[in-house]
Amino acid sequence: MKKCIIYGLIICLCLQVLQAQEKKPFNLELYFNRTLTDNDRVKIKDNIFQYSQQIHAKPKNATLYINRGVQYAYLGLYPDAISDYNKAIKIDSTLAAAYYNRGIAKARFAYTKGSCQDVKKSAILGLAQGKELYNKKCGLFKKELGELP
Repeated sequence: MKKCIIYGLIICLCLQVLQAQEKKPFNLELYFNRTLTDNDRVKIKDNIFQYSQQIHAKPKNATLYINRGVQYAYLGLYPDAISDYNKAIKIDSTLAAAYYNRGIAKARFAYTKGSCQDVKKSAILGLAQGKELYNKKCGLFKKELGELP
């Protein structure tokens, strides 16, 4: 008898979990950015829309791609952010902020050789934060990538 009650409770709990999942699908933005309010998300998405409109009007403006990439990163959409940083670098390869932000986005989960290369490049281009971050986080790759000049 006790087993039947326990099994019944387990089945009820499973059904409630399934119903809750059906009502609210998994949202990647919510998973990565739990500190953002709904209002913050709306503002960031509006910023992305505005930057997209400006990019459409001025597709050779690298700064617009960097700014939109930052907005994507706020939402945790790092592949989109990296894509925008790549476009900015393709337009102007001397923008330290593009390399720095791309390095940060690549390093979201761990500092890898690729992220450290970007951070180092930002430091070489004169970004003080790049130098500081490279010295703090990229110790494993300094032998391979070299010291900063």
